[in-house]
Amino acid sequence: MATSNVNRLQYGGIGGQGVKSLHMPVDAVNFPVHVGDLMYMDQTAHLAKPLDSDAHAATLIGVAAQPSQVSSNLDNGSIPAEKAVVVQSSGVFGLQTTASEVYYPGQPVYAGADAQTITNVTGSNIIGWVILPVGVASITGAAGVSVGVYVRSLIY
Repeated sequence: MATSNVNRLQYGGIGGQGVKSLHMPVDAVNFPVHVGDLMYMDQTAHLAKPLDSDAHAATLIGVAAQPSQVSSNLDNGSIPAEKAVVVQSSGVFGLQTTASEVYYPGQPVYAGADAQTITNVTGSNIIGWVILPVGVASITGAAGVSVGVYVRSLIY
């Protein structure tokens, strides 16, 4: 499943502290970043990368607020790839659900099929916790259905 550039921030950090942002180094050529990607810190390469596994969720740093490369709509060219991107380290983000899974308020979620998808199948490292609107008891996952997830950096 491919990711796309989507601003997934629904609202800032719990408790009114707003959105905390980090400027993180990336390798845009080998590991392109899309807005809305869950990001982890590769401790060996010392780079932020889109989340690709439950194991890498142990060094989750947040959600990408900008892409690593932008194509121009004016001349069908592209501007040079970014050497760093802004990562929002906490907040509630609308992340894509896994089909047929049911999500409940406060439920922990884990890394899904790609950097913008979550699952409620228990993994080793929690990505965040489901936040649903008042009065909504649950949401069933399906293609194109997102659910609010409180995400916070595990290392910053």
